[in-house]
Amino acid sequence: MGMMTTSAQAAGAAETEVTYTKHIAPIIQRSCESCHRQGGFAPMSLMTYDEVRPWARSIKQKTSTREMPPWFIEPDIGVQHFKNDPSLSAEEIDMVGRWVDNGAPA
Repeated sequence: MGMMTTSAQAAGAAETEVTYTKHIAPIIQRSCESCHRQGGFAPMSLMTYDEVRPWARSIKQKTSTREMPPWFIEPDIGVQHFKNDPSLSAEEIDMVGRWVDNGAPA
């Protein structure tokens, strides 16, 4: 029975592994690429995994402190639903952190 539990745990862990392609790319595309692209005004392009990967630790730090993406609306006060809001949810910030902590897999 112990083996079944271990196998079930391994299967569950595999299903919840955060990867760039499945989890992080959609966040980057929605909230980062409008500025972080070739010809954009941000300092580096974040259009592909190869461009994002070297910046993984910095992305974790900047998103966890909500420095990036820049959004100057208080998260707990007043109107909260804006069209084209680039900010990340707490769940997305956690997902970025887990991705980076797990070695930023593709």
